[in-house]
Amino acid sequence: MSFEVTSDNRILSVGIDIGTTTTSMIVSKLAVENTAMVYMAPNVELTQKEIVYRSPLYLTPLIGQEMLDGDRIREIIKGEYEAAGIRPEDVDSGAVIITGESALKENARIISDRLSELAGDFVVATAGPDLESILAGRGAGAEEFSKTYGCVVANLDIGGGTTNIAVFNCGDLVAQTCIDVGGRLIKYDDNRNITYVSKRFNDVGKERNIIVQPGMRVDDNKLKLAGDLLSDVILDAIHQDHYSFTKIATTNNSKKLMLTDPINFISFSGGVADCFYKGESDLYKYNDLGVAIGMALRERLKNEPYEVIEPKETIRATVVGAGIYTTEVSGSTISYSEGIFPLKSLPVFKVGERAEAALYEQDTHIAREELAWFIGQSQNERIGICIKGKQKASYQDLINLAKSIAEIDRMCFDRDVPLIILSEYDMAKALGQMLEREMPKDKCVLCLDKIRMGSGDYIDIGKPILNGIAVPIVIKTLIFN
Repeated sequence: MSFEVTSDNRILSVGIDIGTTTTSMIVSKLAVENTAMVYMAPNVELTQKEIVYRSPLYLTPLIGQEMLDGDRIREIIKGEYEAAGIRPEDVDSGAVIITGESALKENARIISDRLSELAGDFVVATAGPDLESILAGRGAGAEEFSKTYGCVVANLDIGGGTTNIAVFNCGDLVAQTCIDVGGRLIKYDDNRNITYVSKRFNDVGKERNIIVQPGMRVDDNKLKLAGDLLSDVILDAIHQDHYSFTKIATTNNSKKLMLTDPINFISFSGGVADCFYKGESDLYKYNDLGVAIGMALRERLKNEPYEVIEPKETIRATVVGAGIYTTEVSGSTISYSEGIFPLKSLPVFKVGERAEAALYEQDTHIAREELAWFIGQSQNERIGICIKGKQKASYQDLINLAKSIAEIDRMCFDRDVPLIILSEYDMAKALGQMLEREMPKDKCVLCLDKIRMGSGDYIDIGKPILNGIAVPIVIKTLIFN
């Protein structure tokens, strides 16, 4: 028996996407329920996801070609909060993400941090090409389609500066990548004079002796040639037999797709997807390459083995993903000290397999060496320590692990720094109780489970919900190229 969903069991989530071409925002409500029977341990899940407000699409404000207009972006988002009838303090979860070529701008990190402050205590600043691919794939509905029909689906989110690709097999994410290809790698004015050329366009263009410079004029033939080139680069990224273009175009900090099963279906999202699905043929409509890419893809897919499906979301797929799919819940068995929440932008240290095995023998030497290096690299003492844990940990396992962690805390952290332990397996409450015996009375301790992360990831942890049996979390990356 589970309880009814009330206002106290709902999370208000905001997604903000600052893309190469457009900026937008959505507001959604996420229902959280304890789905376990009354006599069982709690099992807390997100059970409903409803979008309650969608902003208009705004052209992303820029100062020149190299900087985002932070003041104008802030004005846009502030106005959308008012239009949606919400305040920053009302927000429980969500993400501010800067995508595509916007993440390359000089002040991208500063803008995301400023918007994170505006957006509430728990909306987070997030970037990173692979994460964007996942959010777009989920927001477009590719994950759900793959799960429903038991197939392999690749979603290609083609924006202004990048193409984010996520592949789902029977609902499971199996691969993701990002390439620097989008509709606004070339921009031109109403007189058809080129005003901007991304370096990446000429990087791939050299493979076909195509070089473009600002000041040149475009015509039908040149636009079709550019569209053919970029559509070939996009399709090359999902082919498994050659990577000539992919080696050049793959975004920094991303990697090419590695798949064991062939792709059955593909869907497109992002701004270029609208051109693709609507059959747009006016090459000059947006003063960029979006229409040309869409036309070339429609022609080339006639000779590809993939069946094309239309997604639930196209141009808003990423912002929907940011507002709905960034939030998870750590529940069932957690242990925490009062007054520690919320925690924002917490770097995570993943204990290596060898080091974790030693902890169960009360040998902390390897883990302490790894942790000392990580603290030095992150220049931050407040971090989360992530362990895999054991699916069936014995009482002695928990005692030894707690003693080891307590020793690490004494030797590596100041007394006023919270001890934050994240476990993949369901053991946080028992481990937290063991740690309370080993730690000073005034030490803040937080143990969460069912969380899978790696070193270099970040986590935001919100205030407890459902009478304290669960906390909302957002796992994120903060990568600006």
